[in-house]
Amino acid sequence: MSGRGRIAMLAHSLAEDASWGWRSFVTNSVAGSVLCPRAVRYGILRARGFDVQTPNLSSRCTFTGGRDIRIGDGTFVNVGCYFEAVAPVRIGEDCQLAMFVTIITSFHGVGPEGVSRDRDSAPVVIGDRCWLGANVTVLPGVTIGDDVVVAAGAVVTRDLPGGAVYGGVPARLIRTLADTPAAA
Repeated sequence: MSGRGRIAMLAHSLAEDASWGWRSFVTNSVAGSVLCPRAVRYGILRARGFDVQTPNLSSRCTFTGGRDIRIGDGTFVNVGCYFEAVAPVRIGEDCQLAMFVTIITSFHGVGPEGVSRDRDSAPVVIGDRCWLGANVTVLPGVTIGDDVVVAAGAVVTRDLPGGAVYGGVPARLIRTLADTPAAA
């Protein structure tokens, strides 16, 4: 590659990085600031193209990878949650995400040659009325059914059928909600 070709490539890369950096700054630093009111945060995310149906988004949340994120009406997202949306992220209605929940959609394959340098991705779907405890991590390709509780610190590596409580690393069934006594 000639010197001019390298300069053009670097200039293009610089322009892309500056554009991405500005969008990330607005989304994560301005909207994510503890000084930003929830209504303003909601407006910024909507203006940036996120399909956010609730203003109940706390500060210090981080959005990377893309804007293909849907957060349903009535859902509450606590402080410090991380959404990596290389593939779509769908969160249902009336969910509760505790502090520092991490949702990841990308991964690198592993085979006989070792770890692939190519990034792959798979969507994450979380049903309605789910509660993810503090520091839960949801890995790529997972679907969590409706009415699921995931205990704090769990790592969700595979689909979780609805109507149950899961916990652990990896997350496993603890009990169904039908086995849980009703609150007095």
